[in-house]
Amino acid sequence: MAIRWIVTDMDGTLLNEQDRISEATVQYLTACQKKGIRLVLASGRSFVRLMPYVRELQMEQYQGILIEVNGLAVNRLGTGERTVFAQLEERDVRRLASFLKEQDTEVEGYRDDTLYYWIPEWQREYKIREREERGYPQNHPLVADAWSWIAKDDFSHNYPNLIEVSSVDEFPGRLNKLNCADTPERIEEIYAKLKEHFPKDYEIVRTCPRQIETAPRGITKGRTLKRLMEEEGIGRDEVLVFGDGENDIDMFRQVTHSIAMGNAAAYVKEHAAEITEGNGEEGLLKALKRYRLL
Repeated sequence: MAIRWIVTDMDGTLLNEQDRISEATVQYLTACQKKGIRLVLASGRSFVRLMPYVRELQMEQYQGILIEVNGLAVNRLGTGERTVFAQLEERDVRRLASFLKEQDTEVEGYRDDTLYYWIPEWQREYKIREREERGYPQNHPLVADAWSWIAKDDFSHNYPNLIEVSSVDEFPGRLNKLNCADTPERIEEIYAKLKEHFPKDYEIVRTCPRQIETAPRGITKGRTLKRLMEEEGIGRDEVLVFGDGENDIDMFRQVTHSIAMGNAAAYVKEHAAEITEGNGEEGLLKALKRYRLL
């Protein structure tokens, strides 16, 4: 059957190392939409951080869809309808944030346009050193991104409200998700402890080697994608899914054509039907062209 939907993760997949979509990929995806193929962005980001890419890809014009915050919300761009399925409630925020603080790791709490973060003292020296080595100004926030001790930019265009707290008790009582950021080695240790301590309470995934995301139980990209496919009458073999993180694996399970990026971890690749080149090598575009969609 013909491909009717293209579903793609953002960080490490559609976006290159500079958080950009290549011009050739933009042109190809725009042409696919003009042909009638629907584009779905499935990300750990909220719509606030996705809208610049939405405009670049002209998704509002072509009835695109956002699967936000790992499936927590759906945004139908053609109509402006946004549905939020669940959030972490106050009890969840308190127990998760306290547990992560005990692991002495950076803790990040996300709302749509606000990022709260707490930094353990041992990490601060690494962050300050990296800020100096990169030549960033002294007021550049020390919050981590998915790949390093501090974010490449100041996050202000992603989160207008960026708040460092002195205690995780200052996190608000309702959040979209809670993350932790650390070295790859410590992330593996913390991940194992989270899975042991909260075996059935939350969705816990390693989105990249330096980051873990925790979300409400039952909220995954894959379950939300399945819901959308059922509502729209889209078959398993009519969808292409691209991803590189553990939070993309459940999407792979919903479709026939699942494609892992070359930069994905081994435990992600083993769940995909195919593997393409890395996100820094136009991997997504090369895979799309192999399917001869145009």
